Amino acid sequence: MKADMKIDETDSAIIALLRENGRMSNREVGRVLSVSEGTVRLRIRKLIDGKAIRLGLVTDFEAGGFSVSIVIRIKAVPTSIRAIADVIAQIESVSFVGLTLGNFDITAIYLSRSRTEAAELINNHIALIEGVLAVDIREPVSITKHRYDLVHTTHHLTQEG
Repeated sequence: MKADMKIDETDSAIIALLRENGRMSNREVGRVLSVSEGTVRLRIRKLIDGKAIRLGLVTDFEAGGFSVSIVIRIKAVPTSIRAIADVIAQIESVSFVGLTLGNFDITAIYLSRSRTEAAELINNHIALIEGVLAVDIREPVSITKHRYDLVHTTHHLTQEG
């Protein structure tokens, strides 16, 4: 989000309604909030342009044939961390790559059609990237919570008082 972006009560209410139903029309949002459709349209445009929100489609990865989700943690040579993360980010089925604090330098989430496919990618590609010192994998066996409406950014929202 842009540093000068301010979110007021109307913006917050629009965001809350769209979280509940992303297909809600501007007219319906306006009716619920007692504002005009044009106001809603302008507010959404401001929120998008200010990078406070992104509107998009969430897909079910299992419906797409991906039955295995793997968390990959990588320890790397310090001078190679960003370059390694960039290489991993280019892999189509990798849905997340982040630099991390702690025992590992990079964390990635990889969606795969099978454990065999995941093992091949990790052993024959990721582990062989120059600068990779160690690879640790985790496979979630049960997901208790996964919120699709939250997307991490490097900025924080500023709420007007």
